[in-house]
Amino acid sequence: MIAREGTPGVIRVVFDSGPDRVVGGGGWGAHEGGVSRVHGGYLNLHRPATVRALIEEALADGQRFGNAGQVDGWRTFDAVAARVPPERREAPSEQLVE
Repeated sequence: MIAREGTPGVIRVVFDSGPDRVVGGGGWGAHEGGVSRVHGGYLNLHRPATVRALIEEALADGQRFGNAGQVDGWRTFDAVAARVPPERREAPSEQLVE
């Protein structure tokens, strides 16, 4: 659910589970806030870049804040994944040797 401060409505982006879809908490490699396709593609819905891309896609699709709206997240999955840069992995911390 995405809300704009000062406006009453929200845009709800929904990723329903189904064939070829992994929804957070729903299987291998999934975490709360993660959605992916079995044969490729992953979005971390906790990342600001992902949220920004979801907002941009919803607005491009005609959704507007001020009205309650719902967007099928899977319809925008590929476009959002193409906009979001890959997550950087942090280098493992060095172990202290005593």
